Amino acid sequence: MKLDKISLDKEIILNATEEVIRRFGPDKANITDVAKSLKVSHAAIYRYYNGKTALWNAVTERWLANLHAPSKNILKEDSPADIKLFHLLEDFAEAKRRSAINDPEMFANYIKLAQNSMEVIEKGIEDGINQIKEIIVQGITEGIFFTEFPYQAARSVYLATSAFIHPNSFEDPDRKQNIESVVNLLIRGLKNPKK
Repeated sequence: MKLDKISLDKEIILNATEEVIRRFGPDKANITDVAKSLKVSHAAIYRYYNGKTALWNAVTERWLANLHAPSKNILKEDSPADIKLFHLLEDFAEAKRRSAINDPEMFANYIKLAQNSMEVIEKGIEDGINQIKEIIVQGITEGIFFTEFPYQAARSVYLATSAFIHPNSFEDPDRKQNIESVVNLLIRGLKNPKK
């Protein structure tokens, strides 16, 4: 029986890879499984991704991009920098939690993938820091924030709120209050000029 010719692109491959990972888990799944699910040879997958690591990294990168898609809209808000920064940090804190609630099985798979994709994670962290920096620079321009080193301030803000992106914090009954307290404290710190 002749197989129907499928038109491959990266999105189709990533969708199939997610389904294979969902079925077998990231440790047992492989490129041959992805190729079988698409009814193509594994060589066809290699035209797009040069191995399992590259494909798994691409899946992880897409997950993180989808996870943080709302933050791109927050950056476009027509709001003062302090309000925008509050919204952004709140979204950073809640993005992974939403993913864990909406699809716990796949979230667990993504966490495993992320642990083996340090380059992708580091890029995601850098993107987050740069988004915070963009808002801090806006705040400096508006006369709301006072810092001579926006990147270092953004990095400190990111590190101070990173505890809330860890799955261990998801079940804390005081989570929302804790996030708001930390974010408000950080924003107040950016607003106070050094004497």
